[in-house]
Amino acid sequence: MVSRRRFLRLGAGAIAGATTTGCVGSPRRGDGTASADTANATESAPNGADDAPTTTPGDLPTWSPDWTLSFDDWHVLGLDAADAADAGGPLYVTLSRDGGDSAVAAVDPGDRSVRWRTPMDGEAVGGSHASYQRIARGGWGVTLDSDTVYAVAGRADEREWTALHAFDRASGDERWSLERDRELGVAGVSAGLLVATGLEFFPPADETPMSHQTPEEPLTTVVYGVDPTDGTVAWERTFAAVDDVAVGEWGVVVATDGGLVALGRDGARRFTVGDGPATRVEVAGDRAFVLTGEDEGATLSGVAANGDVDWRYDAPVHELRLAGDRLYAGGDAVVAVDADGTVVWRDDDYGQWLLFDPDGDTLYTRSGVRQDAATAYDAAGGERWTFAPPSNNAWPEAATNDSLVATAITAEDADDPFKTVYAVDSAGEATASFGRDTVFDAVGVADTAYLADGRSTLLALTP
Repeated sequence: MVSRRRFLRLGAGAIAGATTTGCVGSPRRGDGTASADTANATESAPNGADDAPTTTPGDLPTWSPDWTLSFDDWHVLGLDAADAADAGGPLYVTLSRDGGDSAVAAVDPGDRSVRWRTPMDGEAVGGSHASYQRIARGGWGVTLDSDTVYAVAGRADEREWTALHAFDRASGDERWSLERDRELGVAGVSAGLLVATGLEFFPPADETPMSHQTPEEPLTTVVYGVDPTDGTVAWERTFAAVDDVAVGEWGVVVATDGGLVALGRDGARRFTVGDGPATRVEVAGDRAFVLTGEDEGATLSGVAANGDVDWRYDAPVHELRLAGDRLYAGGDAVVAVDADGTVVWRDDDYGQWLLFDPDGDTLYTRSGVRQDAATAYDAAGGERWTFAPPSNNAWPEAATNDSLVATAITAEDADDPFKTVYAVDSAGEATASFGRDTVFDAVGVADTAYLADGRSTLLALTP
């Protein structure tokens, strides 16, 4: 289910990860004076990281779902919850059907009913929701605001059009839609401003796609400032070679090959930071966190709302994840950094696919030399344990308040389930497991984990 176009944009390494969890959606895409020597960054090592325990499961009881909900001929692709701590809140389910139709449904986990299901023309567009991490987990989803569900569908694989839909969260009624001949996505919603992106289609629609094709020039991305009440486009700006876009109360930040570009809420350019290609960006309060460079040459920067680069910190990371005003970064190291540049803790072991539990006090990563384990960190101090199933390919799937759902590829022949899903307690011990061929998405809400099997079933499980 990974299209040729997505392969071209993701790269072979991402596709290798994609084979572990099913299909993957398409990823979306400053002159500072501070230096690493003068930045106000300080760091402390996580307590006990060097001798952190590792657990490996033995024989386990079968983990049975509390309940299941079938969507008949719809495929369950994505799951989202407005509040991971609210056990009574609805789940928002992204659905697709053979033939290219898609839909969004709201599920009441209390009475296990579908409150509403609203269809959309075209296929659900992978990677179009604001929380998408560009990893082989959670490839489909919606963006949730206080009273609105935003979803994108269309003919992206055919390079024709996509549409951004706004649905009423209570009723599922469509309020408005915005269609463009680009691949649309939602960068975020903040204080009455919806920021969307529209990536130019490649290859051109009148040419036959070939695996070796590359653009003669960087693809363009349009950044749209949208009124979330009626879908009116207040402004739009076009950039080349965009890797990431984020929005905050003071404006919009765009990571490009040329560096960071900041826009005001009216779309006017505020400043640029030209430190070379910017690959990731997050906004927390009046701070923009920016990642530039790659591998050992990667640098995190803290940029103020006026464009000043207040600090820089070198770390071999490639993923960013916010929790409140604190930034967590993963890659060949796992780092927690405060807005003022203080490095709260750092672990120089590998960790990617960053995942938080509903309370935000535990951070999980895909870890191990061969990405074959899941590691849990105390988010405040960095203390850790590692769960290592008997597989050379494993990752954290979802988290509840006190438990982890971990998945590993375990099939030895075609008759075995391709994956094993484990319930792991707060001490890192597996308590139960079950086999499954596919898991397209999962989300933890309070003490319950919900899994989308990529076929027609939603599963609810208590670890």
